[in-house]
Amino acid sequence: MEETHWLRAGVTAKTPLWGFRDGIQVGLWPADIEGRDQGGPRGLFRIGYPIKDDGRTPGLVNFVAVEPIVQGHRGFSELEPSGQDDKPGKWFWSGPATQPKEGLDPGVLEEKDAVERLSVTIHIEPFRNGARPIVDLTFRSDRPGEVAFTLHAAPESAPMETCVLTATMGNYMRLRRLHLRDHMVQPKDLWPDYTGVGFTADAYFASHLLPRTEVGDLLACATTEETDPHAVPPDPRAPWWQYRGNFPLTQYWRKPLGTWKEALRLRVNGRRVYWAGEVPIPGGMAYENFDLVEPFAEGQVFVFGLSRETPEELACRT
Repeated sequence: MEETHWLRAGVTAKTPLWGFRDGIQVGLWPADIEGRDQGGPRGLFRIGYPIKDDGRTPGLVNFVAVEPIVQGHRGFSELEPSGQDDKPGKWFWSGPATQPKEGLDPGVLEEKDAVERLSVTIHIEPFRNGARPIVDLTFRSDRPGEVAFTLHAAPESAPMETCVLTATMGNYMRLRRLHLRDHMVQPKDLWPDYTGVGFTADAYFASHLLPRTEVGDLLACATTEETDPHAVPPDPRAPWWQYRGNFPLTQYWRKPLGTWKEALRLRVNGRRVYWAGEVPIPGGMAYENFDLVEPFAEGQVFVFGLSRETPEELACRT
């Protein structure tokens, strides 16, 4: 198998980074998708895609946090202090389960039915609520814009009611369109009177409201209404929030046919100002957290994807 199009930590990447050179990329702290210092906070999956230089150079698009719920108590992988150094952010690492370091495990690359698959296991240190999730990342050569997250509970984990994988940075691309089965919903429709500086209340949508692909997969898409989000001038108080890509993307969660139950729900919340400050988001409120929620089950799968295709085009793909 050719490795020229794969990113594999310790083989074709010098940092904990996996995925495609010309597609979706997932990194762990301290790897930075864009080659800067440390690429943001710990306790997150960094999600990248070639959005810069007309699609030739990768850029950060979003973060995915892990938030397990045990007896009603929610863990926050980005915010909880680590048991290793008491600083914010849980350690994510590849390699041996008992070695909480970033690791450079290249993962396993194999071919089946003419499709190459790259898989790597990511361990997470225990949460305060006792949860200890393990996450397998899987990339497929026939779906270069997607990464599948498969969830497991470590033997010593407290029983998890739910383990939420949440895309946390919708404000960066200013996602304002949530594409449901029969209509589209914007933040101003959900929270018309919100004037605060924190998160809005969560909004949930039942599984029967979500689109299906032609093969029966469940598909939840969020987009910006802007054709060129990079053209919006940065606020001098928060220039780092300017979108650095040349084009917008559809961001989506996909649940393959047969892997979801009716209890599944789509959850979103929004913000009027950017995280960790009071700088208003250009154009008004945008979605921030975007995830699918269902009761935890060993081996459950959530697929996160990025695409230049529209939600309608994605729904027609097999």
